[in-house]
Amino acid sequence: MVNLSETAITNALVQHIHRVQWHALPASIQQRTIDLLLDHVAVTLAGATQPWSAMMRQTAQAEGGEPQSTVYGYDALPARAAALVNGCAAHAIEFDDTHDESLGHPGAVVMTTAVALAQALDRSGIELLTAIVAGYEAQCRIGSATGRQVIEAGFHPTATAGVFGAAAAAARLLKLSPEQTERAFGIALSAASGTMQFSEDPLNTMVKRLHAALPASNGLLAAQLASRGFTGPSMSIEGVFGYARQFGGSTLLARVVQDLGQEWEIGRISIKLYPCCKQFHSMIDAVLACRGNKPFDPDEIESIEALGPQSMFDTHMERRPTSTMAAQYSLPFATAVALILDPSDPNSFGHAQRNRADLLALADKVQPQIEPQLQAVYPRKFAGGVRIGLKDGRKLSQTVLDARSSPERPISRPEVMGKFETLLQGICDEARRQQIAQAVLALEHGGTARQLGLSLRHALADVPTRQAV
Repeated sequence: MVNLSETAITNALVQHIHRVQWHALPASIQQRTIDLLLDHVAVTLAGATQPWSAMMRQTAQAEGGEPQSTVYGYDALPARAAALVNGCAAHAIEFDDTHDESLGHPGAVVMTTAVALAQALDRSGIELLTAIVAGYEAQCRIGSATGRQVIEAGFHPTATAGVFGAAAAAARLLKLSPEQTERAFGIALSAASGTMQFSEDPLNTMVKRLHAALPASNGLLAAQLASRGFTGPSMSIEGVFGYARQFGGSTLLARVVQDLGQEWEIGRISIKLYPCCKQFHSMIDAVLACRGNKPFDPDEIESIEALGPQSMFDTHMERRPTSTMAAQYSLPFATAVALILDPSDPNSFGHAQRNRADLLALADKVQPQIEPQLQAVYPRKFAGGVRIGLKDGRKLSQTVLDARSSPERPISRPEVMGKFETLLQGICDEARRQQIAQAVLALEHGGTARQLGLSLRHALADVPTRQAV
């Protein structure tokens, strides 16, 4: 662990960001970065078909401007507008990647920023990938310094810590000096926001989709301003009114600089296999294991106990979700989906399912059970489990410490491509899917950000905006 004065945290992280070199990274980190970008592109294209994404896209298109960067699936817009629109789409269906310890979704922020700006600046694929790694380092490390406390303070970690991830990625692409990057962080601090009030109003939840869009745009703006000499305060993380103290109450500042250059945060990312709150994924794995081990009919179920830490139940026990977002945030509904439907299908949480009598009947049977051993490992692990009582007296039980696709149980490149293909079938033909995948894979072998952008352009031109799924 790096031993630093508490007045040197921001500077140490900034210096680290500027030392990141793609070819010096472990091969496993390089592969993980490519896998995450493949996943991000597919999730964002699928999310772009949603009504909230269309509203954001139409708003940005109405403002116009120089066409610098592709809006995934459509035309091009100025870089910052493209980051805003793509950030909304990336977070549109709750299928974007997760950094468990910081409770955030870095890909939806960092990758949208990096892809947009790299196109505008005509950067190489290696420069794009390097910026992505740097952005993950910033967002995840800063977010981990506050952890659960930021949510308890009423803020959403993706929206708050995300602005630093975007600023870091943009700083690398703009070739800022460390001093300029620290100024960019100071500017970004004043743009860190995004409250959890959406979790208290289950009908009016579209705003959560902005919690990746706004930090992407604002972080990019912070770096652009810093490149022109605009200043922001130093010590934006550890200062008296810095991020850690203002959003976390107490601080774990040492986490920001722990194992710099030895452990990479992008290697600690989960690729979501279920389009719902990440805290439910181990529980869903447990339900699916019970279904597979001893098949049973849902009508046979008498009782259901969902097992997990306290946070798995806080603000997540809505039994009659009235929006897609609310369904994805509802533990009882997600449990019922895992028992009856395919929890990997975004449509399972959509408007067509929310009033199904069989789902709601099962949701009513779900009771929360805080398990001390699962509480003890949170948030290092998003563990969960289930106990199912059947009417014939049988008891089924399963606990999962690490959900499939978590860093401890990573999925392979073919499995990543399986999710990629499943999400894009029906909205992109096979030739376009192959073109997009090849553009991502080529980034470390001479490909460019603009080539990736061109592969995405107009990919959804003939796809109508869907009803909310």
